[in-house]
Amino acid sequence: MVISEQQLQTWSSAPSPTEMQKIQNTRGVIEDILKRKLPVEEIKRTHGLSHFGYEVYLQGSYANSTNIRFDSDVDIAVQLNGVFYSDKSQLSDGEKLLHEFAYSDSKYRFRQFKDDVFAALTAELGTGQAHWNDKCIDIDGNTYRSEADVVPCIQYKLYKRFISYDNQSFVEGMKFFDTSNDKEIINFPKLHLKNCESKNIDASGKFKDLVRIYKNMRNNLVDHNLLGEDVAPSYFIENMLYNCSSPCFDGNYGDCMLKSLQFIFDAIQTGRISGFICANEQDTLISQKTWNIENLVLFLAKIADYYLGKITI
Repeated sequence: MVISEQQLQTWSSAPSPTEMQKIQNTRGVIEDILKRKLPVEEIKRTHGLSHFGYEVYLQGSYANSTNIRFDSDVDIAVQLNGVFYSDKSQLSDGEKLLHEFAYSDSKYRFRQFKDDVFAALTAELGTGQAHWNDKCIDIDGNTYRSEADVVPCIQYKLYKRFISYDNQSFVEGMKFFDTSNDKEIINFPKLHLKNCESKNIDASGKFKDLVRIYKNMRNNLVDHNLLGEDVAPSYFIENMLYNCSSPCFDGNYGDCMLKSLQFIFDAIQTGRISGFICANEQDTLISQKTWNIENLVLFLAKIADYYLGKITI
């Protein structure tokens, strides 16, 4: 039996105001600690920095309000903007030279920034509540705040044009490193969030609803050992549905399920799936660094069988 419209509606529900408030509290706590404990003037003096601007913001499903119950920890970026990494591969030789004249290399590096953020957090929370992780800093939750993954990172600029400091164009992202192997990780969380918001408006709110439905179904399949835990990360589900055309979000939730499944299956059969992009519109959905096609096909087949009642949970 096809999953009922009532059940789909339940799965589509946005996080409760109480849950969202706790998430905002978490971001606020981290920001407040850093304002009080991060020795900005000392860092500027020690490393010869004229500017040390940073920002604290939510990223991932919690920022996009596509989180569901039992989602992973809240992702909070602590992004340093006074120093930045850049990709100048799309600039002309002349523009690259102009960029070299405009900016000089900083001696303040990512690892030092992460060390400084970690020291500030542990000065307030202690090592019992703040824990070093290779990709982030884990913060324990309590009755007031949620568990969080704090990601120290540095602004990343993908340049499109550079004529002067006042005449330049770039796509803003963030870059950090896995400190266990020095592997660089580049994301575009602000652009992802902006584009998902636009998609949701275009879909009359159904885009985020459908993401939550797919994620709830994924969790049920994983809980019953019908799908591997790592087959379909939430980020990829969101990006997959971002590629669905506007008509996929018309009608009730049952209509949206059928239309989106058909749209994606058609894309797989015709090869159009290779042109699917992530919501940041900088990365392709299918690649060695994102989602592999075998896992996408497996996930979609399981979701279709679950929705159509061929899998009973």
